[in-house]
Amino acid sequence: MMSPIEQTTSDGAHTGAGTGDDCDLDAIEHLACSAKGIKKRAEVTDASLPQLQEFKKEFDSARTDYAAAREASKTDLAAAEDTLDTVAEHLRCRVTEEQRKRLKTAVREVFGEIRKCVGGWGCRVDDCDCEFDDEVGENDTVATLAARIAQYREDVDKAAAFFRTLADEQTELPARAAKIKADADKLLADTAEPAAGKDVVEFWARLLVLRKRAESVWQGFETVSSYVECLCKLLLCVLKGWQSIAILEGAREERVCRDESHRVACDRKQAQTVTEVLAAYSRLCPPESTAEVEEDEEDTQSRSSVERGC
Repeated sequence: MMSPIEQTTSDGAHTGAGTGDDCDLDAIEHLACSAKGIKKRAEVTDASLPQLQEFKKEFDSARTDYAAAREASKTDLAAAEDTLDTVAEHLRCRVTEEQRKRLKTAVREVFGEIRKCVGGWGCRVDDCDCEFDDEVGENDTVATLAARIAQYREDVDKAAAFFRTLADEQTELPARAAKIKADADKLLADTAEPAAGKDVVEFWARLLVLRKRAESVWQGFETVSSYVECLCKLLLCVLKGWQSIAILEGAREERVCRDESHRVACDRKQAQTVTEVLAAYSRLCPPESTAEVEEDEEDTQSRSSVERGC
């Protein structure tokens, strides 16, 4: 059973404070540092709560809001598709097969580059992206903990930014669909101009681009469920990240405190060496001096006297 003076630090390390004749006053410093670690952990947790609560609120309404956004978008996309079919009929005979093939290849190439530079489509997050190790070992130092905390904060920031991007889809998706429809209407009007023949290659390029945008308007989320599932993964990722960061921040704060305590103690020993020596001397137990020992000494002296013939 742990004695009253024994303590456990916030990262689970036992202080090893002594009892009985061994009055280990360092236990007080350990306790103070442990308290600082616990306080820091609570501060980080409190600081993360507003973000987590905001994300949970957005997640709770995501399925309904996103489903409505998709339905609203489908109307504009269907109208745009009809308009683009009409444009294609107007232009088909004025664009050669060779021009169409080259433009199709160019569009595929450019959209492939766009997809890479924006980080791809779909969820773009899996379980391996959200692995956070909050174990604190004996060999962990302020520096190693700080490095891990910095990495985890970066990971959480990325997940949070992606969550916000997906949450914005509920307004961005209808806006994208509406723009595709507006651009399709503008293309139809432009191709109807009497002098439109000289711009036929550009018109066909605009046609292909709009069709590609309509094709990728869902940004990789083919169903409402796939979108909501991704939001859930991101929310859990942010949650797990903050939980680990809070634990590591507490452990780091405790180690900073303990390192400082050790430094202060070392400085004191160097500056007040004699005082420290006397303090250590006073803590040492004196040699045993009991009546039994004194009697043994008297018996020994008596025997020695007899042997000498005294």
